[in-house]
Amino acid sequence: MTSDRTFAPWVKPIATTLRESRAQVIRAARQMFPEHWRMPSLLPGWSYQDILAHMGKGNDQLLQKILRSVVARERLDASILNVDTNAANARGVEERRGRSVEELIAELEEAGEEIQELLSGLTEADEELGQNDLPMTLGEFLRQVQAEDHDREHLAQMQQALDSVML
Repeated sequence: MTSDRTFAPWVKPIATTLRESRAQVIRAARQMFPEHWRMPSLLPGWSYQDILAHMGKGNDQLLQKILRSVVARERLDASILNVDTNAANARGVEERRGRSVEELIAELEEAGEEIQELLSGLTEADEELGQNDLPMTLGEFLRQVQAEDHDREHLAQMQQALDSVML
């Protein structure tokens, strides 16, 4: 459970942002009506259900792959950063298109919990962790992830579906 986890001081604000964003997305997803899910979103070719499918396993879980390597004290395979994001996202959505909304929400929860668990495994020293073939330290990368806040971006899109019913 997230409340039982402790984080290195530099990690705590990042973990908090990611946990809160994920919780907001899950709350919004649970508020949506069945008719919302098949509606076209603002993302060309994607329904709101596709957005949900993307979020749980988006970018083939790049953040989790990086964190797994760090926590396991393994050298990161920098080739995982050379991904065609659009193609990876499209593949991931297509693979999960047949899943129910509840299955997708469960994936989203599971991925969020894994991220929190991995973040709790980081140490003070990990903030400056880097590799010659990577453009930034782990701390810089995670602060960029926090600033981009991928979940909040998609939350805003889901909120538009909810707002369309309220009008």
